Amino acid sequence: MRLSHVAALLSTCAVLTLTGCDNDDPITPSPDAGPPTDAGPDAGPPPDAGPSPDAGPSPDAGGDTTKPHVTASNPEEGATNVLPVQTYKVDTTNTSLRRLISVSFSEPMDPTAAQVTLLDVSTPANAARVLTGTWSEDALTLSLSIPRPESDLPPLEEDNRYSLDLTSLRDVAGNALDTAHAGLGDGRLDFTTGERDRVTEHACGHALLEAPAAVRAGASPTTMYPATDSPHEFYELTLPASGTSFLGYSEVVSAERDTPVIMYLSHDVPVVIHDVTESETVIASTVTPAPQVCLPAITHTLKFTAPAGDRFLRLTYGPTPLEKFTFVFERY
Repeated sequence: MRLSHVAALLSTCAVLTLTGCDNDDPITPSPDAGPPTDAGPDAGPPPDAGPSPDAGPSPDAGGDTTKPHVTASNPEEGATNVLPVQTYKVDTTNTSLRRLISVSFSEPMDPTAAQVTLLDVSTPANAARVLTGTWSEDALTLSLSIPRPESDLPPLEEDNRYSLDLTSLRDVAGNALDTAHAGLGDGRLDFTTGERDRVTEHACGHALLEAPAAVRAGASPTTMYPATDSPHEFYELTLPASGTSFLGYSEVVSAERDTPVIMYLSHDVPVVIHDVTESETVIASTVTPAPQVCLPAITHTLKFTAPAGDRFLRLTYGPTPLEKFTFVFERY
């Protein structure tokens, strides 16, 4: 019995020795890597990468809030006597009518928004017309073409008030048009039309559809120079070189009565007119911007009165940097 008891005690002591019970000192734990898990040794929490990068405020918070405004337009705000129609070439034998309008803004606009509304202020019962414009490459200028509303009606009526509503336009940040800005006020471009310029429309028909008669101007005022005075004729005049520019001469013969003459020019060319029948007498003349009926075919007009009595008039063109230009000659 005693031997059995001793053996049991020895066995118990061996087990306790293996578990450390024979050491009164506390067991020093290994560095704490966190509680163990069933997934295996705990490597601790993942490294702290800090907060995610701050991409800044969203576009709605602290972005561009400046409203765009109109800086220029054609016609201008409040303009009167605006041409209601302009002529353009449809094909080789036909012209048609439209009215061009342009509006420029203080900052780039949203090019996907290009619709505006034309209102007939004089006749509110007429339906509003939605127009789609074309933006310039820098998105600063919107160009509009107002067509005929019907085939037998002009683009705009004569002596009529119109309002072009631009409030649907936005800048690239989405800001609406500034309707309180002094340049435009209520966000509408207001203008009043005048009468059509049918005389210039007629000249535009020649300039847009006809092949010009090619003429070379004379090189000297004392030698022969060609006539350029056939009514309704569309001329292309080539000037001789004169140093670093061009200078030339042509002739107009007057009729039996004083006759107003208008030459519809493609460019701003200086012209001086002399009556050379007996001696050299200057004939008063003016070159001024033409009504904008068919730009750029006709940009300026030369006006003078040819005196009665079959007088010989010499026209001096230049000096000018232009070697060639065109014009329509008309007597009235």
